[in-house]
Amino acid sequence: MTGDGVNDGPALRKADIGIAMGASGTDVAREAADLVLLDDNFATIVAAIEEGRATFTNIRRFLTYHLTDNVAELTPFLIWGLSGGRFPLAIGVLQVLCLDIVTDLLPALALGAEPPSPGLLSRPLTGRHLIDSSLLRRVFGVLGPTEAVIEMAAFVTGLVAVGWRPGDPFPTGEQLLAASGAAFAAVVLGQVANAHACRSATRPPWRLGWTSNHLMNLALLVQLLLLVGLLAIPPVAKFLGQSVPSPAAALVACSAIPALLVVDALHKRLRSKRPHPNQVPESQPTAAAGNYSPVG
Repeated sequence: MTGDGVNDGPALRKADIGIAMGASGTDVAREAADLVLLDDNFATIVAAIEEGRATFTNIRRFLTYHLTDNVAELTPFLIWGLSGGRFPLAIGVLQVLCLDIVTDLLPALALGAEPPSPGLLSRPLTGRHLIDSSLLRRVFGVLGPTEAVIEMAAFVTGLVAVGWRPGDPFPTGEQLLAASGAAFAAVVLGQVANAHACRSATRPPWRLGWTSNHLMNLALLVQLLLLVGLLAIPPVAKFLGQSVPSPAAALVACSAIPALLVVDALHKRLRSKRPHPNQVPESQPTAAAGNYSPVG
């Protein structure tokens, strides 16, 4: 509800969001309103709504990115616990901390700088909650399990590469560290793909444009350089409990990137066949601010 006169006061007070004119509005209207439009320009309201929706969407992207990572981090501990400690941990506590506060930091921040998607204001709101069933299904049913499967596959490949076979005692020492390094690399590389997947809940990254978020590309480059350093610098790798993986295990770890992108694209494709009744495609351009007329 917008208003500027004394007679608008009751309606402004009762509205969910009452907006009073700052330059031409009366004191009564300004006191009754929730917001004051300083420039009396209704296009400012549209711009503010778009910014709010973009911020809301970026927070959901951030949450999706980090929750996916958490699934991959929890899986080795879950397997270790269910096996009664007989199956070794694929990654340790220090590696989990390194993933959360070192390698994942910059891509997560870059998701917050993702530009608003086209048609943002043309689509109806899907809900008021940051975490809803669609986000949880995507994290715990698609992205997280995919990353966790590649992680454990890289770890087992690292064990097999040094001669381990099912039923044999598990390797220890440097052999186990190399397998753990493969699992760590799989999670980091999975997060590289996950960062691009999280840029949109409906479109694959190749439809968004790989270079539309320059900060993201820089963040992912730094993330890859950090991965190399954390594996190849002996004191750092030893502190984290890992080492350079075998070529076979490294190849499996690298498969996390195409695997995550393909699985995410298939999930988005399936979701697109069950659109919301009022959903407007993301490709539809955003309505121009100047075409909006004041209401209230």
